[in-house]
Amino acid sequence: MNIILFLLFSSVEWLGLVLLTFAMFKFPFKGYWGQIILTAVIMALLSHFVFEVLELRVVATLLQPPIIFLFLWQMFRIHIFYAGLMTVYGYMGYVFIQYSILLLMLSFGVQLENLIPNTFPTYVLQFASIFTVLLVVWLFRKFRIGYSFVPDSEHVSVTMNGVNLWLLLLTIAGYGFMALTNFVTFSKGIPTLFIMIAFIVLGVLLYYALRKEYSDD
Repeated sequence: MNIILFLLFSSVEWLGLVLLTFAMFKFPFKGYWGQIILTAVIMALLSHFVFEVLELRVVATLLQPPIIFLFLWQMFRIHIFYAGLMTVYGYMGYVFIQYSILLLMLSFGVQLENLIPNTFPTYVLQFASIFTVLLVVWLFRKFRIGYSFVPDSEHVSVTMNGVNLWLLLLTIAGYGFMALTNFVTFSKGIPTLFIMIAFIVLGVLLYYALRKEYSDD
């Protein structure tokens, strides 16, 4: 039963993350539902393997983003540059929402060490994260919020200079930051400095994406 609940919640979480990623870049859902659902299920199975079988939750955020990147690149057929960009933006967007909810829960007395798979506090965190993310996705789609510079094709030319070069460097830096997320959280708690860095990294990423939106690169 615990395995079923883990896979159910995890699958819906990954579904929310992919939908958030698509919504952030005004990427179409139509025609991709099969790949989206398959990605969510496979990522849930991977999470179960990392968390429960290998017991390596501290490195989960090191291993998961590259798999999402491969799916976007090879299964959704998004250009490799934009696949990396979407991976980091979508993942960080989900982490930002979940960490905001986590901080709220901690302020109400929930202990971080109790947030392990298949426990009530974890289910609450996952449910709240899923609900919030799906609400954000709905708002993005309803009010047409998001970036539109990602082409719905892998056959595009990308010149690696100017804004594109900055976005590449920031994508690499963003992945490095994400890779440390679980390690810092489960090894050292959630220090204020780490949260501040998260806001700064996300802010810079959003700023350069906005520049890309209005550039000719």
